[in-house]
Amino acid sequence: MTLLLVLTMNAANGNAAFHNGGTGACDGCHGAPAGSGLSALQPGTSTSEICLRCHAAARPEDCQVATSPAPPRGVPPASLTPGGDFAYLTKQYYWSEVNGERAVSPGERHGHNIVAPAYGYFPDTTLTSSPGGTYPSYALSCVSCHDPHGNYRVIDGSGTITDSGNPVTDSGSYGATPSATDAVGSYRMLAGSGYGTKGTSHNFVYDPPIAVAPRDYNRGENSADTRVAYGKGSSEWCLNCHGGMSSGKGGAHLHPSGVALGDAMARTYNRYVKSGDLSGNESTAFTSLVPFQSGDLTDVRQLAAITTSHSGPKADDKVMCLTCHRAHASAFDAITRWNTKGTVLTVNGGYPGTDAVNQGSDPGAAGGKTRAEYRVAMYDRDPSHFARFQRSLCNKCHAKD
Repeated sequence: MTLLLVLTMNAANGNAAFHNGGTGACDGCHGAPAGSGLSALQPGTSTSEICLRCHAAARPEDCQVATSPAPPRGVPPASLTPGGDFAYLTKQYYWSEVNGERAVSPGERHGHNIVAPAYGYFPDTTLTSSPGGTYPSYALSCVSCHDPHGNYRVIDGSGTITDSGNPVTDSGSYGATPSATDAVGSYRMLAGSGYGTKGTSHNFVYDPPIAVAPRDYNRGENSADTRVAYGKGSSEWCLNCHGGMSSGKGGAHLHPSGVALGDAMARTYNRYVKSGDLSGNESTAFTSLVPFQSGDLTDVRQLAAITTSHSGPKADDKVMCLTCHRAHASAFDAITRWNTKGTVLTVNGGYPGTDAVNQGSDPGAAGGKTRAEYRVAMYDRDPSHFARFQRSLCNKCHAKD
């Protein structure tokens, strides 16, 4: 059954809570769009198109994760949620390399290619199934990951997740705790073990992660990072569709995930400020451009406290898939949080850009973006946050620059 996913909004902040962590009003998804005279579930309407009725906007706020209509060339998408803006799927970036060869960063490489033709989103034409897995690209939609009925729930302080039991009375995304009689929804209503969608034979093996987000999460991060506190299961959940990329699968994955950083790497993360500067300390080391999993925490109260912390990792904290990738889409190939294909992230103290060709960098540094586009891709951070010639943020853990 196809339904609309609307993530919980905080009634205390003046927003109406639709799902409230679980199933919302049936008519909100099955009913007709206002004034259309049509059913929301009419034949030919894709699941994601129904979702985007509420999750797309020209000026995204709160839980809106797609700029719509997609912005024209030279104008960046506007949503700055931790997961990114799906409108990057429509952005094609072109440039000429130093050898004169034409280069391109196609939109379909910028994120999870949900199928929503009315919004300009189509199946991936290159990858017919999920990398490292078998989920078919033609079937990818919002409800491939999120359970629209919100059946998955946290039922105790140990982070036990089930798809039935005590009623869901609150969102599980912002630190609410279950009680002896009431459950809270899974983080972002993510689906768990046993979940499958119509039209595929794919079933999930892993339950959603335990995580907590701040309520103010769709914003620029020049003055402060938006910190999602990721707990137990953050990498494992991705393996529902990308199982072949597990660090336990040999050479299929180039980087470990779901494993502890250890003393040396945690110390490097905490000392690293920028290229050439290892004067930092744990209390101020965190950056949302390189987040990490907080051990195997399941206590949402502890995770909620972390959302306001600036501290870097300890030895038992973990690298995860989302350390390097965003969940929805980004301005860069492979949904990375920064440009992993460029030599530098800043050039002579500024961002690279097609409108700054005399800054001394190779043309590929900007990846076809203007300086303004590049800044938004870095979540509106001023380039002064980095070194004059900042190298890849892989160095936040590895310090090889």
